[in-house]
Amino acid sequence: MSRPTKSNAEPISTHERRKSLEADLQAYLESGKTIEQVPTGFTNQDPLGGRRHIILGPGKPRAS
Repeated sequence: MSRPTKSNAEPISTHERRKSLEADLQAYLESGKTIEQVPTGFTNQDPLGGRRHIILGPGKPRAS
């Protein structure tokens, strides 16, 4: 498996990134789409479905 390579692109300043984001947001809104504000604490998890625990890292060795 190969490692991802780092980009040789120049780093973008915070000001330029914000300007780009503002332009993207303006284009999104001008296309007729809307942004929905989600209430604080809202979750889309099923309260009766239980939690799914995600474990990252090497797995446990399997018994033969």
